[in-house]
Amino acid sequence: MKRLAVLSVLAVMLIAAAPAANAAVPRAPKLFHGVMWDRAAAGTSLEAMDEQWALMGRSGVETARVVFSWAHAQPTPSGPLDWSAIDEQVERATLSRIRLLPVVLYTPGWARKYAERAGSPPERPADFAWFVGLLVERYGPGGTFWDERPELARRPLREWQIWNEPHLGFYWYRPPDDGADAWMGPYTDLLGQARRAIKAVDPGAKVVLAGLADASWRLLAKLYHHGVRGKFDVAAINIFTGRPGFVMTATRLTRHVLRRFHERRKPIWITETTFPAAKGEVPRPDPEWQRRWYTTESGMARRLTELYSLGAKNARRLGLQRIYWYTWGTSYKGADDLFDYSGLVRIVDGEAKPQPALRAFKRAARR
Repeated sequence: MKRLAVLSVLAVMLIAAAPAANAAVPRAPKLFHGVMWDRAAAGTSLEAMDEQWALMGRSGVETARVVFSWAHAQPTPSGPLDWSAIDEQVERATLSRIRLLPVVLYTPGWARKYAERAGSPPERPADFAWFVGLLVERYGPGGTFWDERPELARRPLREWQIWNEPHLGFYWYRPPDDGADAWMGPYTDLLGQARRAIKAVDPGAKVVLAGLADASWRLLAKLYHHGVRGKFDVAAINIFTGRPGFVMTATRLTRHVLRRFHERRKPIWITETTFPAAKGEVPRPDPEWQRRWYTTESGMARRLTELYSLGAKNARRLGLQRIYWYTWGTSYKGADDLFDYSGLVRIVDGEAKPQPALRAFKRAARR
């Protein structure tokens, strides 16, 4: 009888403790688990891409960050716009119930400030803003795309990221004689004009700042001195480090900057981060930070798990709403670019082969 009484007490204690234990597990915000869509994944056949988007949906991907190329959609200033590539992306995301975050990027040759540079900013920010406004008219609420596709569930795009890493010459070319901060004033102007064009069509849309890499919090502070305050709704950082914990540190430092410039309520999205599984596959990198950054396949999965766990734990305190893993699928070939070893799936002959990190991503999304 005494044993029975003790067991009964233990059972009651366990039942009572269960809700507390469950409550201790942090719940990530909605749309927290994202991936970038580019590289080898985007170079497969149409059928293979359909299969990949379906796999993304089954794997817990809530939101995908994709490039909407201005250069591809408007190759000439007066000719008809080519929406075909963007239409396909929006359709796949809609069918897979995945929210899209478009990154509007790449200047067509006719609009470049530096004609021979693929990464040139536009000569006239108004041309870019006009194109962004057309995107919202087509894919936003009341967009013509949805009228043309009545068979699709209406899932309008309400978030627009304006450019990517404009502090890097690859995306925003500047002559060698220009100072390191020469991009800030022109980018701030571009962002402001794009914001006005977006809000004119969809006042409830969110304008996302370009992803700032490296010491992103310092760049953001400098942008405030160039008048960026009030011109974006979401701060974005692209952070690459060997430690998931430092991803949270970068987010915290970004939060400090937002508070200092009186925009404490603005959310933060990590629009690119990763830990490439290139160790043993490529020659040992020369930069020390890259040697700390790259890892093995199992190490990549462990770091991904830690990243999303820390993110969920700190989401509310830091105002961190999303983390986009870079990237969905890569070739796992070559010795020049560690990012080619960062995919959650390996693209082999056009087919997506799940990596250990994909299983880790699924577990994180389920939690």
